[in-house]
Amino acid sequence: MFDVHCHIIPDVDDGSRDMRESVAMLKEARASGIDRIVCTPHCRSSKFNYERIVDHFEALYAQAEQMGIQLDLGFEVYWEKLAELGLDTASALCFENTNLMLLEFSCGSLPASWQRIVYELQGAGIQLIIAHPERYRPVQRNIEIAYEMKEMGCLLQLSGNFVEGGWRSQRRKTALELLKNNLVDYIASDAHCPEDYESYRKALQIAQKY
Repeated sequence: MFDVHCHIIPDVDDGSRDMRESVAMLKEARASGIDRIVCTPHCRSSKFNYERIVDHFEALYAQAEQMGIQLDLGFEVYWEKLAELGLDTASALCFENTNLMLLEFSCGSLPASWQRIVYELQGAGIQLIIAHPERYRPVQRNIEIAYEMKEMGCLLQLSGNFVEGGWRSQRRKTALELLKNNLVDYIASDAHCPEDYESYRKALQIAQKY
């Protein structure tokens, strides 16, 4: 099984704190049936350091290989950081050896120009995966935005932790609506620690009903 969104690289963002925790996450991933992981550290803040991420990824790669898990490097790219870095950097932020990019918007609102952002990246030959649309308030209020994203050619990725927060959770309600309407392309762990895989396994069980 393929996990397209995971914060498993040690000590590069708000995910795994060290190699020991990363190895524990690898064990939980394996127990969840995952045998290939796209490592997607945040490309968001001023602390983003490409070289450091690559170094830590390579150290983890060797550990994962011994456990029979294939790692690929990607990024969870926040739209404002991409605008800061420039469109010419986009290909370097895709999943390695692909044209796939995991793009993140703000949970509170979508940029007024979000469609233009999508079109510009597509024009550069990039296939977009929209990270966790179930968290975006505009999508929570209006599922038609998710339909629009799909019609524009975007892929949609749910994060396993949508199961948290109980039945009143708007994030959970929106995730279920996306599943019900066949709008979901990926369910990812979005794991930041070993414990997150329990939510991921629950999310997979729920998704099987749809």
